[in-house]
Amino acid sequence: MNTPADPSDITILVVDDEEDVVEMVSHFLEEAKYKVKKAYDGEEALAKATPGTNVILLDIMLPKLDGIEVCKQLRSRISTETIPIIFLTAKTEEEDQIRGLMAGGDNYLMKPVSSEVILAHVKTALRLSGIRERRFIEINNLKIYEDEHRATIANQDIGLTETEFSLLLYLVRHPLKAFSRKQLLETIWEDAMMVTERTVDAHIKNLREKLGDFARHIQTVRGVGYRFSQEAEEVG
Repeated sequence: MNTPADPSDITILVVDDEEDVVEMVSHFLEEAKYKVKKAYDGEEALAKATPGTNVILLDIMLPKLDGIEVCKQLRSRISTETIPIIFLTAKTEEEDQIRGLMAGGDNYLMKPVSSEVILAHVKTALRLSGIRERRFIEINNLKIYEDEHRATIANQDIGLTETEFSLLLYLVRHPLKAFSRKQLLETIWEDAMMVTERTVDAHIKNLREKLGDFARHIQTVRGVGYRFSQEAEEVG
């Protein structure tokens, strides 16, 4: 069973003796909203590979303790034996790949490798370990969780109804496009023939109340209907 998690709740340990490599990899992981821990030698890697670490990106050529030995020791500990380990190394010989995988590595990536490929392998490792990243749209402090049909502001659930959620998601997915009440009725309501356009106004009003200050992003377009804009509408 997969456990849903925000990327910000996921911790990746990056281990490499080259500081520029650690910083580069850490940067794009942090851009993807992951938490990152850094280690520059084998002993530091063992110290920082604590329970709660979700994936380890591990170089082989490390001072004090090489990556192969680090991997073996991590696999021998009950607290770290199941953490996914992805070797990220300049060692390209087939023998090195076999040694890494036989030591307990889950995958083996050879430098140079793009950030997109590394991220794809991290996401795969998370999924195989039972962690499913939540899909969400984030705008300032608003998060819209598509799979869970809910939204939060400053990490507090705002209690949207199914219809309010559908309205918000639809408008956010089409920024700056103005929709008439009729268009929204036909898109959001299954029984559009049974409700009036004023129903849209009532749901927009309720949605705005729950959004608080963020309600200024749901704008009224005179003579048309409603739209979403990342530029908040001035009030007062």
